[in-house]
Amino acid sequence: MSELDKEGKNTVTTIDLLRHGKVDGPPALYGRTDVTLSQQGLKQMFRQVAQLHYPDNIISSPLRRCKEFAEKMAQDHRVPLVIEPDLQECDFGAWDGIEFDDTSQQWPLMTSFWQDPSHNTPPQGESLQAFHNRVVQAWQKLTTQFTAEYSLVVCHGGVIRQILAHLLPVDWQDGTWYSQLNIGYASLTRITIANYEDAKPQVNFIGLPADFGAENGE
Repeated sequence: MSELDKEGKNTVTTIDLLRHGKVDGPPALYGRTDVTLSQQGLKQMFRQVAQLHYPDNIISSPLRRCKEFAEKMAQDHRVPLVIEPDLQECDFGAWDGIEFDDTSQQWPLMTSFWQDPSHNTPPQGESLQAFHNRVVQAWQKLTTQFTAEYSLVVCHGGVIRQILAHLLPVDWQDGTWYSQLNIGYASLTRITIANYEDAKPQVNFIGLPADFGAENGE
């Protein structure tokens, strides 16, 4: 997975961000709500990782839709598993778990949140600033702890967007960043960091679908 030097040592840090697959529940705003994967979602994730090399480490959100797959992967491939609480999805407070139903009484307020999330925190929920800060903290911890290795991070769409927003010159407080950037179920995003001081992370690709090869006749 990673490039090697003449002594066989990794010259880059490779981090694959894997979003969890489809969940076992109706379409809804799932943040801290601890739903499980559906059978389809589990198959999506296994299909995605089937084309990858074995990771040196697996890091996962503690929520079941991520953790249960990560535990299975770590057990099957006998690699270390780290559960990182700060990789949880955003806590949407009173809106968490609400189905995407136009008849919901919450939808007028939620529309304001989608358009301007930095100024419209969900009732009893986590602010966008707080969410961004904790994900960035988790990312910095990850890149410090697992250098010159290949790590698979099993997490959430919102978490992946915050990591990308930290690395790229974008306005992460703008609602269009969340509505226009598609991070689909079981999609893969890859980031590499060269193994020298002050190396800048490179985003190799974003949101690669689990069935990308099949769609292209491979």
